[in-house]
Amino acid sequence: MNAGKIISFEGKRSGEQGVVLRPGYHGTINAGRQLLVKFLPQRMDALFERLDDVLYTQADKAGSDHNQTAYFEAMRILRRERGPIQSNFNKGVLGRFDRFWTQGPSAVSSRSPDTGFDSDQLGLVESDELEEGLAVSGMVSKGNNTYYRDLYALDERFSYLLHGVSMGKDGNPLAPAALCAAFEQSIATLEVTLPVRLVVYKQFEKELIGHLGPFYDQINATLAKAGILPGIKPTMRRNSPYQGPATGSTGRGAAADTQDYAPGDNPEMQAEVFATLQQLLLQRRPVSRTAPTGNVHYVDSVNLLSALSVLQHQGNIAEAANASVMDARSMRTALLKMPQIGQAASGRMAIGRADEDTIDVISMLFEFILDDPGLSDPMRALLARLQIPMLKVAILDKSFFSRKEHPARRLLNVMAQAAIGWTEESGRSGDGLYARIESAVNRILTKFDDDLALFDELYDQFAAFLEREQRGAHVAEERATQVTQGKEALVEAKRQVADEIGRCLSNYGDVPDVVQNLVRDGWNDVLLLIYLRKGRESDEWSDAVNLMERLVWSVMPKPSHSERQELLRSIPELLKGLRAGLSGISYNQHKMNRAFKGLQARHLACLRGGRALDETHTQQADEEDYVEEVGEVMEEIVLESADAHSAPIVSEPDAFDAQAAKLDVGTWLELNEEDGAVIRAKLSWRSNISGSCLFVNRRGMKVAEVTRQGLGAWLRSGKAVLLPEVSVPLMDRALNSLVETLNKPGSKKPGGGKEP
Repeated sequence: MNAGKIISFEGKRSGEQGVVLRPGYHGTINAGRQLLVKFLPQRMDALFERLDDVLYTQADKAGSDHNQTAYFEAMRILRRERGPIQSNFNKGVLGRFDRFWTQGPSAVSSRSPDTGFDSDQLGLVESDELEEGLAVSGMVSKGNNTYYRDLYALDERFSYLLHGVSMGKDGNPLAPAALCAAFEQSIATLEVTLPVRLVVYKQFEKELIGHLGPFYDQINATLAKAGILPGIKPTMRRNSPYQGPATGSTGRGAAADTQDYAPGDNPEMQAEVFATLQQLLLQRRPVSRTAPTGNVHYVDSVNLLSALSVLQHQGNIAEAANASVMDARSMRTALLKMPQIGQAASGRMAIGRADEDTIDVISMLFEFILDDPGLSDPMRALLARLQIPMLKVAILDKSFFSRKEHPARRLLNVMAQAAIGWTEESGRSGDGLYARIESAVNRILTKFDDDLALFDELYDQFAAFLEREQRGAHVAEERATQVTQGKEALVEAKRQVADEIGRCLSNYGDVPDVVQNLVRDGWNDVLLLIYLRKGRESDEWSDAVNLMERLVWSVMPKPSHSERQELLRSIPELLKGLRAGLSGISYNQHKMNRAFKGLQARHLACLRGGRALDETHTQQADEEDYVEEVGEVMEEIVLESADAHSAPIVSEPDAFDAQAAKLDVGTWLELNEEDGAVIRAKLSWRSNISGSCLFVNRRGMKVAEVTRQGLGAWLRSGKAVLLPEVSVPLMDRALNSLVETLNKPGSKKPGGGKEP
């Protein structure tokens, strides 16, 4: 695309949904495009010039040689990729602008189609993707808040030019969302670390998004001069967070906007995630709370923490079962009534914006915790009691929201992770999990004031307890798995041996009873032992099967002289092999001698050219013994097969069957029994042979064994419900859910309504 070309308003491709531009304004649109063509290279040049200095500074401040090398390598990569990045960004922005005038707002994609990140489908994403998504969302939110009057004017004028087409949320090709999406796409393949990528985004925010004001002024003026809704005028100039320290009621310092973002380098920069959440809250907050008026006195943070401590100790008096989460409005109401807050000499008392936002965020996070299916009701109530302590932590240290290894966040995560397998049947007394978590919660409620070291101490104690418990559970789980695997292997071995014997006997038709008895009663166990020890592909298995084949062949009629000669030569080796095999399984010596006498009689008959047909009383008794013993063996095979493999499902496989087939080992389920009992079980092992699944509880004890079809039926009927991934920490899930909620159009307002 030639950056300076004139837009073509003709020739839409077949199938495209077009829009119609009001006649006479083609030149005005192209004039606006030229402003864009001039603006973009200027700001991108400023971005890369500043970026080199920022990365050098970060490398100089890096705490390790590895991090320093990463910054220097990033400088080299960015210098090399500068041209392609600028070119792709310019093409992306101008492409959106051009498509807008021929296809309408729907052609302005808010995000790159191949990035895979969508605010309405945030879900449980990887942590790097989440942090990058938060950085982009933060830029868009701050840009929209800063330039909302300019964007309103642009939206109205662009809509007018397209005969009143609705612009929608992200339909403006010059809005921050479109510019950020184009930049995100231009650096999508950039091979740098997450900290470097976040530095790049921060500089883009400063050097381009932060300088959109004059550009919006120019393009609005150009459109107004052309007679396009000239009456739209801002009633108040923008108060840009990009122009210096923020003042007034926002309660937000300038540190997060005036310094270079490098996670972990300094405490102020770790508030970046919280700053993004503030921007998202601002978009959803009721108008009555966005701009306090009148004579307002804001509560000092020290007094606020003191009041929270009183509420914390009051909450400790209540039982865990009665604990609940306070919504943000109730929390503010309770705090403003506390004597520790004080009274204003005139006017009214109010909580500052930063602290108020923290209350909103913590309340929403704990609402998620109370709704989290990964926790049973008693555990939810227990962890809910930590709402006020965690609020105090967040007020003291905003890195709580961004630092995954924050002491308080780490403790909350590990307790929630351990609690996923706990149910009421596990008990609350003694030295069990519930008692341990309850002890930690009570310790926080009674001892925590402002010393975060308490959370480190409690984490170390809880982790040591968990390690001891998990060691025992691991041993029990391995034992349960080995037993189940052994049972599965035995059933499969018996099935394979039975198939092999059946095939062999069926090949020769009417096999004498003495041989059938010997094969089914004795050689069956020889084959079974070889199968279990050596496997079906072993030489020992082949030799044993061949010996069985020769045994059956040896008692069949031999009409020709050559066959009789072959039998005569093979008998000594055959009997030697049979005796060795049967002795290896400690076969009953009396039965072996009796069987060999019967074989001798039949071999003599075959050597004479026929086969003895008379049955002695002893032989009839042997057959009766055989029938009884073999019946028991076959009954055992049938019973064990039925235990591991329930009756097949006759219905066609559906989504539940597919879900059961793909269930990962380590996945937790909640099982609802017919008697009302609730059991939590983890998929410990799945058979590669039959698909049979073994489930254990958190102590490693076997809970259930079910076929894949049976598991599908459990999921279909609601007997089994999937629980959240244990690998995704509770706080990460809560933050993901919060960002998703705040990004959704029409989501509920934070703070529970009007300000008290």
